[in-house]
Amino acid sequence: MKIKTFWTGYFNDDEFETSVNNFIKDKRVIQISTGDSLPADDDYIHTLTVLYEEAQHE
Repeated sequence: MKIKTFWTGYFNDDEFETSVNNFIKDKRVIQISTGDSLPADDDYIHTLTVLYEEAQHE
């Protein structure tokens, strides 16, 4: 299994959504986890972590 984390600092980030969808379209996704944080410098961060395996093409 492999892991990949995406992150963005914006709400309603269409590019973020597109990059995640393009990444997972040919993967066997095991789990997706999300997280939000507000570090000390008050910058909002949203993360999405994908646990996956490469898809087996026949």
